[in-house]
Order: sequence, then structure tokens, then C-alpha cells
Amino acid sequence: MDTVIEASAAVLGDFVSADAILPARHSFLPPAEMAANVLGDLGEQTNARVRSHAILVVGTAFGYGTGRESPARALRAAGVKAIVGKAFARMFFRNCLNNGILALECPELAEAGVRDGDTVTIRVNEARISHGGRDYACQPVAPSVLAIVAAGGLIPYGKALLAGGAP
Repeated sequence: MDTVIEASAAVLGDFVSADAILPARHSFLPPAEMAANVLGDLGEQTNARVRSHAILVVGTAFGYGTGRESPARALRAAGVKAIVGKAFARMFFRNCLNNGILALECPELAEAGVRDGDTVTIRVNEARISHGGRDYACQPVAPSVLAIVAAGGLIPYGKALLAGGAP
């Protein structure tokens, strides 16, 4: 996995449910169609913002509600590489990792006034996130979790292990 993820960010607020990220009616679509519908119920502009930024900065309880994996798959299909937030619903957090999206809790960054289009830099190995000339600490990510994300998710990681290769 890239040890540094630097990209523009889209900012979303508190209490965005997994059903708002991707309603159940879109759960069985091909990935490109999922991406076209990600956060679509919040408006076309929200969908376009998310699809044009590789990092999301989110508020409290992002992804709460259903335990379906399709919201995380849809975000990955939309090009999201990392989500940084105040707090995640636990199932959604794990679904992100299982689908190759790095999810990091960093309440300080979420409250730092990041705006749509701002550049955010995540230094994974240092557990640091930078924005606007300031650094923020986040929880270190275990090497085993980083390997899953780097492989593109739990299934590709497992396939690589079964094939006898280290992912």
C-alpha cells in the first residue's frame, strides 16, 4: 500500500447512514453503476463531489445503520481511497477495510475546517495526517490491516495467501 496518500478531499457531515451512502436498491449493481449512485439521494452535487475526490473527511457515526458491504464497495468504485472521520459505525469501518478503503478516526482533522477540494496528506506509517500546514495524529494501523487494504480488500488478500504469495 502507498505509505503516503495525498489527494483532494470531499467533506461530509455527521450521521450519514450506510443507506444514504448507497440505498439497498442499488446494492446488486455492477461497481460502475454503484459509483454513479453513491450518495445520490443527497443530490447530484454530492455524488459528483465524492467521485472527484479520493479522500473523504466525515463527521460522527459515518456509515451507521445497515451492515451491508455495498456502501463501502460503492465508495471504492467511486475512487475513494481513504476516509478520515470523527467516528465510524463499527460495521461500516470494517466493511471499508474489507473492501480496500483505509478508514481512520481523527476527530481533530474532522473539526479543523477542511473544505471541499483541500489537499489532505495521510502518512500511513507515521500515523499522521496533514492539512493546511498542520499535522494531526491518528491511530496507527496494524500491518495486517494495511496488507488487506493494499491487496484491494479481504477477498484479494485471501486469494493471494491461498496462492502461496504474500500480498
